[in-house]
Amino acid sequence: MKVSMRGILFLVFVACLGGCASSGVRVTGGTDAESLGVQSETAATTSFSGGVHRIIVAYNDETNSQATIQYTSSTRQVLHGASLMGWSYSNDDGVTWKYGGKLTPPSEWAVLWGDPGLTTSRRNYGMVFMSNLAFPEAKFPAGGHSGYVDASVAGGACLFRSLDGGVSFKFFQCLSDRSPVPGSTSASKGHFYDGASLAAGPGGEIYASYVDLDTSQIVVYRSADGAQPFAPIPLPFPGYYVGSHPRIQVGPDGVLFVMAVGKQSSGPNPSYMLMASRFVNGAWGNVTLITQALTYPDVDLGSSLLGSNLDLRTGPQFSFDVGTQSDVVDDSVRFLVTQRNGAGWLFVRGGVCNYTLTSCGWYAGWTFGVDTVRGQESQRIDVFNPNVVAFPGFFFGIAPRWQGSFLTRYGNSTSTLNLTRATLGYVNGMPFTIPVDIAQNQPLCPDQRGYMGDYDAHLVVRVDSNSVRFTRFMTDATNGCVQRWYFTSRHQHVRAFSYDY
Repeated sequence: MKVSMRGILFLVFVACLGGCASSGVRVTGGTDAESLGVQSETAATTSFSGGVHRIIVAYNDETNSQATIQYTSSTRQVLHGASLMGWSYSNDDGVTWKYGGKLTPPSEWAVLWGDPGLTTSRRNYGMVFMSNLAFPEAKFPAGGHSGYVDASVAGGACLFRSLDGGVSFKFFQCLSDRSPVPGSTSASKGHFYDGASLAAGPGGEIYASYVDLDTSQIVVYRSADGAQPFAPIPLPFPGYYVGSHPRIQVGPDGVLFVMAVGKQSSGPNPSYMLMASRFVNGAWGNVTLITQALTYPDVDLGSSLLGSNLDLRTGPQFSFDVGTQSDVVDDSVRFLVTQRNGAGWLFVRGGVCNYTLTSCGWYAGWTFGVDTVRGQESQRIDVFNPNVVAFPGFFFGIAPRWQGSFLTRYGNSTSTLNLTRATLGYVNGMPFTIPVDIAQNQPLCPDQRGYMGDYDAHLVVRVDSNSVRFTRFMTDATNGCVQRWYFTSRHQHVRAFSYDY
């Protein structure tokens, strides 16, 4: 492969012209109420209502939760009425942020428990849906629940809807499957749903998806127009053991795409594959096995903080979007997936699928981190938690954009991470990109389990002339790390990093 050096230099110039490392903008933690609580793990969308363009970000929110979520150094007690369903919004393209508040559990549901999902109707830009996992009253003990969340209390998800562009939300519907599962004594009171992903179709359809941990399947619900109730559609991966949260997107013609990580082989060291399928005319197509994948690897940072080992728990190790294909090939679907090299380091590999998912492959030119350790590397590099976001372009002259982002760890022993972005593009028709840090040396403050938010959002927030603004959210510990208990730590808040490209 011969790549033009002029093209490479131009990519470097354009990348930094669009913004290199910055300090970002504080989203939460600036008020007394927020600063006392923890906010992490984000989903985001944009809206347009009342003449205002708005960015909305949802997160796991412990603002004013002292009465319903109580901690000791070794355990956690969750009481009736607890909620992690909080959000913020910006009316000025992310320059400043306003706390939206927290939602309370609806009737017959005891707790709203995070894993946020957000989407905006493509027919009504003021209609926004937000999802949280939920604990039904039928499962929840009168005295509360201690320790880890499991199938004994978790039993579905609840959706709230905004009709004012994300300023306020009202309860819309809770989703649950109460069919019996062999070997489970609690499934008949609600299957354990985890990891939300929401998407909207061009005809007004709204989709909500989760992994059902009782059946190890991805479940998808559909509302025809955001006004009709959600109802389940068929399973996208029947016959496969699913080991990750789902991610869903909807194409310009209304085709629904879903990806998840599924088990390829069993045994003491099972292997996993990134899988994809399309929902067309009321039915799922064939399952496409794309490439090797990981489920939820831990990242050992080789250091300690406040007397405990510094490890990071991770979320879904893949992302994809559906956008405009290039002149080179039908690459309408582009993805990033985390893999592990022979030395145990994590790296991210990028690739493409055509729109019908009949042809998929990865590109060596879209590899981030070290795919093969050859012995001369003196410092460890881990790259993980990828995101992909597409801007389709406009007919009147604004070209399509494809962006990826991920977390990067440098050094055998470290207590910080970088947030990195890259254009998933080509030079002289060949896959090639230059990664650029948009945040450097971000301090960490996970709890003793390694939790500091499992996933974060990356999205287009503004289009201006021929410039497109992207925002990537990240858990923020710049207020300092003053406490690390088993189930909580301080400080964790939300920060936004924006750049134009």
